[in-house]
Amino acid sequence: MRKKILIVGFILTFSSCGIFKVANNSSLQTSELEEVSEVDSAEKFIGTYDFTVFGVPSIGELPVNMNISRDGDKIKSEFIDEGNGTGFNIISTEIEEDTLFIDIYVESYGINIFFEIYVDGNKVSGYLADQFELEGTISK
Repeated sequence: MRKKILIVGFILTFSSCGIFKVANNSSLQTSELEEVSEVDSAEKFIGTYDFTVFGVPSIGELPVNMNISRDGDKIKSEFIDEGNGTGFNIISTEIEEDTLFIDIYVESYGINIFFEIYVDGNKVSGYLADQFELEGTISK
C-alpha cells in the first residue's frame, strides 16, 4: 500500500509541475518578427574600391580601382582606370550569400574568371580566380 501511495504522489508531483509551463511562444515569436526590418544586403557593397591582387603570374601585384553602383534592382560594376590597360571586360556582377562576385573576361588569356569580394566595414578582401588573394579598401 505504501508503494502505491508513493507512486501516486510522484505522479501528482510531476504532473502538477507541467501545469505551470506555458506553451504559447507564438506571441513572443511574432513580436520579434515584427521588429526586424528588412536590410538591403547590397548596400554595403556600393562604393569605390581600391584593392591589390597579389601573386598574379607575369604581373606580380595588380592594382584595381573599380566602382560598384546600383542600376535599379541590379548591381553594376565598372573599372575606373580603363586607360590602365587591365584587359578585363566585366560580364556580370552578383551578390550571393554576403559575397560580391564579378565575372570578367580576360582578353590576353581568352578566359572567364571572377573576383570574389568580401566587405567588412571599409576593408575589402577576397580572391581573383579562386587563387590570388586581394586586399584593399572601399569608400562610400
